[in-house]
Amino acid sequence: MLDIILNILAFAQSANNGAAFTFELLYMLFFIVIIAISFIPGLQQQYQMMFMSKDVEKNLNTIENYLKDAKGIAEKLLKEKNFQDPKAFLDRVIDRFVIDPVSIEPTDIISRMKLLLRTNEDTVRQMITKYSPNIDPMSRSQIEVSIEVINALNMIYKVIRHYFLLAKKLKNLMIMYQLQAVAPIYAKLAEAYGKAQKVFLQGIPVGDGLGPLVASRFLMNITDKWSPSKDTIAGSMEFEGRKLIVVKAEGPMATVGEPGEAVQNIVEKEGNKVARIITVDAALKLEGEETGSIAEGMGVAMGDPGPEKIAIERVAAKYNIPIDAVIVKMSMEEAITEMRKEVYEAADKVVNYVKNIILERTKPGDTVVLVGVGNTVGIAQ
Repeated sequence: MLDIILNILAFAQSANNGAAFTFELLYMLFFIVIIAISFIPGLQQQYQMMFMSKDVEKNLNTIENYLKDAKGIAEKLLKEKNFQDPKAFLDRVIDRFVIDPVSIEPTDIISRMKLLLRTNEDTVRQMITKYSPNIDPMSRSQIEVSIEVINALNMIYKVIRHYFLLAKKLKNLMIMYQLQAVAPIYAKLAEAYGKAQKVFLQGIPVGDGLGPLVASRFLMNITDKWSPSKDTIAGSMEFEGRKLIVVKAEGPMATVGEPGEAVQNIVEKEGNKVARIITVDAALKLEGEETGSIAEGMGVAMGDPGPEKIAIERVAAKYNIPIDAVIVKMSMEEAITEMRKEVYEAADKVVNYVKNIILERTKPGDTVVLVGVGNTVGIAQ
């Protein structure tokens, strides 16, 4: 390499073509130096780390901004609800977590999970009422949703930051490669959570409210309603000679209720009269599928960690009751933000879909349980 440079310099000294040649010479020297540097061991990897880390850091800052915005909105809400120290309250709940029960010994794992989840929900509610004793149920549900959004955003931010700092600390190119690939996805998810918080606080129905919206189409014509479980409403009506019992979370609060326990209590009361259980819920679509498209299958359509879903499965198995599932497809963002026109229009189609299932698969005199699964924010009964 040194011989090449010396030859070029010797040629430059013998040449007589002025400034043009000098420029070409400097250009060639610069090019040769760049090539030489690129062969230095580890330097190329350091450049890759530098460029990729900037890309990841950009997405990390985006996630952090959504977290800060969510905390700001929540603090403003808490001040409006007369919380004495909103910041102290948020500091207590932002890192709140639920540890999964031991799964290596699965005996009774569902009841243990149910205990942990329910206790966590009750504890958060107690914390809210402690800070604001006279808070109304609607405002309380808005605060609960804000807490969930902040908790999710905080976890996303901390995990991405952890691996980002770890990759830089260890100078590990493979970790940074993976972060560069997934960071934009989580930045998009953080954006969806940020939008969701604002929608829930306005009391606007979200895509996940598809199930409760379908149930409300039946419940609005029913005067006799009762609560079969916490934050859950039910009503019965006659449909084509059948007894139809409709279940949904109690709206217009932002809650999913306890539909599993509700169905279990209803079926245990009705006994062998129940001929069919129909569950309706929103479901995540695959890329390429249309928002609002409807699909039908068997089983409990419910995005539940376990306790609610298994409650329906167990009581159905006990009385040998078939379970139909009707889903409406949408993206994650569409599920947690304002309900799209396609989803709203799909609700009426699902109502007819459910009626056809009842007519085709049951007979007069049977009892059918219809469950509208999902968050019922902005959807009354």
